[in-house]
Formats: sequence, C-alpha cells, structure tokens
Amino acid sequence: MYELVFAKDTNQAKRLSRLCKQNKMRRVYKGVYTDDLEGPIEEIVQKNWMTLVSHIVSNGILSFRTAVDLKPIPFREQLIIFVTSSYTKTITLPGLIIKVLKGNNHSYVEQVLPDIARSNHARMLLENLTSVKGADYKGIKTIGIDGVENFLAKELRLRDEKILNKIRDEAEKIAKDLGYNSEYKKLNQIISALLSTHPNSDVLNTHYAKDVAKKEPYDPQRVNSFEGLALYLKKCQFRNRNYRYSKSSFKNLSFFESYFSNFIEGTEFIIDEAENIVFKGEEINNRHADSHDVLANFTLTNDHSEMCITPEDSKEFLDILKRRHKYLMKVRSDKRPGEFKEKPNKAGSTSFVSPNEVVGTLCQGFEIYKLLDDGLSKALFMQFLITEVHPFDDGNGRLSRIMMNAELVKADLFKIMVPVVHRDNYLNGLRLASRDANFFTFCKSLDQAQAYTESISWENYIDVREKIEIDNANIIPDEGLPIFNRVLRKLLLSEFF
Repeated sequence: MYELVFAKDTNQAKRLSRLCKQNKMRRVYKGVYTDDLEGPIEEIVQKNWMTLVSHIVSNGILSFRTAVDLKPIPFREQLIIFVTSSYTKTITLPGLIIKVLKGNNHSYVEQVLPDIARSNHARMLLENLTSVKGADYKGIKTIGIDGVENFLAKELRLRDEKILNKIRDEAEKIAKDLGYNSEYKKLNQIISALLSTHPNSDVLNTHYAKDVAKKEPYDPQRVNSFEGLALYLKKCQFRNRNYRYSKSSFKNLSFFESYFSNFIEGTEFIIDEAENIVFKGEEINNRHADSHDVLANFTLTNDHSEMCITPEDSKEFLDILKRRHKYLMKVRSDKRPGEFKEKPNKAGSTSFVSPNEVVGTLCQGFEIYKLLDDGLSKALFMQFLITEVHPFDDGNGRLSRIMMNAELVKADLFKIMVPVVHRDNYLNGLRLASRDANFFTFCKSLDQAQAYTESISWENYIDVREKIEIDNANIIPDEGLPIFNRVLRKLLLSEFF
C-alpha cells in the first residue's frame, strides 16, 4: 500500500528530494511525495484530495459545492475543488485544481476529518445560492437553486420540519455576519415553500422539492435500509466489466436475460419454446399471457436506446417505471399495467411498502440513488429499491432487473443475467438484505452473475447456448449448482466487506 509523505522541515524536504532523484520517491507537489512509483499520479492525487488540501491550503475550509458534495467536481478534463481561506490562489496538481477563495475561514464551520473542516449546513446553502460571475465556473462552483431545493427537501423528508427551521434561523445570523443577505432571502423563500401547507409552485423549481412539499408519506424503515445499502456499496470495490456493443451480442444476451428473468418469476418454458416465442413470434400451448411476458421482456431489454435511459429526477424516475411496466404487462389488464398498486402486496411473510407510501418511498430512495457512483453501485441499488417497494400489483421482479440493467448499459458495462441455477443465491441475498440489512450476499450474488455474463462470448447464438448448457446455468439449483459453482470459482469477483 503506497503512502503520501509530507516534508515537515528543510532537512526532510532535502532527503525526499534526493530519494526522488534516485527514483525511490515521486514528487506530487512542493513538499509532497509518494512511494508509489508506478500508479498514475493523477489517481493518487484525486484519491487523497482531502489529505492534500489540509496540508497545502493553510487553514482552508471546504466551501461552496465542494462542501455539499465532499468530492472533486469534473472540470476541463480534470477535477476541481473549492476552498475558502485568507487568500486567493489557484493551485494546480496533477489531475486536480484547488481553487482557493478569500473569505471567512473560521466561522460557521464543522469538521469533516480531524485536519479539515467545511462550511456548516446553513452557510454552505447560502454559499451555493450566490451568483457565479465567471462563465467558466457556472454549474461548477455551486449546486444552484435547484440543488439547494433538493438538499433541503431531502433534509425535510429524512428528518422533520425542525431541521429546516434550525437552518433558517442560523442562516439569518450568518447572512448578517458574512454578507449573504440576498442569498438568505432566496433560502427563506425555499424553506417557506417546503413547509407551507399550500406550497407556492412559482417558488419551487424541482419535481422532487414539489413532491416533498406535498407531504407525500413514505416508509421510514425502508428508507433506513436504502441508506444502509448505499453506505455498504460505497465500501465495495467493484470490477469494471466493460461491454462493447454489437447488435448480435446484445440481442443474444437480451434473449437469455429475459428468458431467465421470467423463469425466476415462475413463467417457465424450455429454451426451445422461448426461442420460438421471441424469434418466430409463436404462442406456446395457448399460454398467451406467459408467451407475451417473455417477448415483452426481450423487446425492452433488446432496445439499446431504451436501455440507455436512466432517470435524471424523481418525476422522470416515476415516469420510466410506469412506462416500462405498462409495456411489460400490457396483455395482463387485471394487473393494471403502468399503474401503482392500490392494495397491499406481500411475498411469504414479507409485506412491501403500503400503497399510500409508494411514491414518497420511491422519491426518497431516488435521492439516495443519485449520491452513488454510476455503474454497478447504482444498478444494485436500483434493483433493491424497486424490489423493496414493490410498487405494482405484479411484474416488480422483472421490472427491477430491467431497471438494474439499464444502469449498466448506460455505463457501457455488461448487463447482469441471473441464470436459473443461480436463482436461490440471488433470492436469498434479497431476503437477507430486506430482513436483516445484510447486503453481502445480495451484492456478491449479482456480482457473480455479472462476472458469469462477462465470461460468455455473446456473438454467436449457438455457441452461447452451448456454453450455458455445459455450465448447467439453465438447470434448477438442486441439480445444476455443483458444476456451475466450479465455473464461478474461476471468475474474478469484486471486493466486498
């Protein structure tokens, strides 16, 4: 494991400089070295940005958007962070710009780590409502009015009205002390609209803030579970299983993805029958609805443009769910395609989110989803979110896997195919995550499924089917696991905790 070394005095600086000339250390910045001689220096800087800021910027505090995100922001093919100190300076490191802004660096702050602080909530919100003068930093320096709205709406939904009133009271004092009077007026308007019984639609801009202002009820236990999963996902080190699109490979993968997804839900056909449904348009043994389930699932998952669509806000999230569900279940009118459930549903002893809490819980979960990295983290979270809420009368499992794979397609990663033989591992992982907040098995089972998907060369359908059958991937777990597990043991998996 590499480390960063900081020169504490002149003698140590000279010694580190000599080691650098001997190719035993590498210089990161003035007085900062690393013993990593091979890794990209930009990655080292970006991974250790907080430590570097605390050392390089004297008495600096994380401010503006950086105080909210607590991570660097993409800027001109590298990253940038904003820090407030007693001077103005632009510091350029490999892969990272530290923009130091002159201002108050000691009042209304809170510690992030022992050696670095940030603006507290009330101050950071005022900072993020300031007008950005330089065109270069528009949309970069602050999260803007929409971002502040969503931040406050999330605080209101996660906690209660007291937290917003506390922020408002403190912001009023900060505005007088630090000169944020116009910003306070904006903040006060947003908070008043969120807390109002009849919110002014002209004040709030974002769909999420408007939804929260409507006081949509939600399931707090599920939201706690979503937060727990998000924290767990941030600890995992996922492998990037990059997928290069081709029409034939995507079609072959989509066929088996949809075939297995329906099999998990009890819509069972042999592969020959599923081939006739999808590739010949045949209805099998007068099973009209079942045949359509397989075909509709395939049509959705094989539409590359559709599968590249992921939601940008809560309204779009709800719209995508309804639209895809409506198509998936369009021949099952009794299941109310595209309409959220009106009656409670359950599986075994597990009761899902109550109908009146569906919208609120989905929106709450979506805000947590937005904080995750693109790719497998968002994919797994999305799958669990929809499964836990179970927003529709039927088709929730299939829809959850479609939404999961859309996240992966958007990120140019391999989709996740959950074969029949892996079904029990996957479902057991879901149960443990839902009942005990134990996310290890859930994440590992889907990581294994993605690793297996990656291991198949998808271009030639005959070869694909032969591989799946040799591996017993299409066999029920009791019969197929011994061979399939031997296949899994040869695959490279992600790191879990």
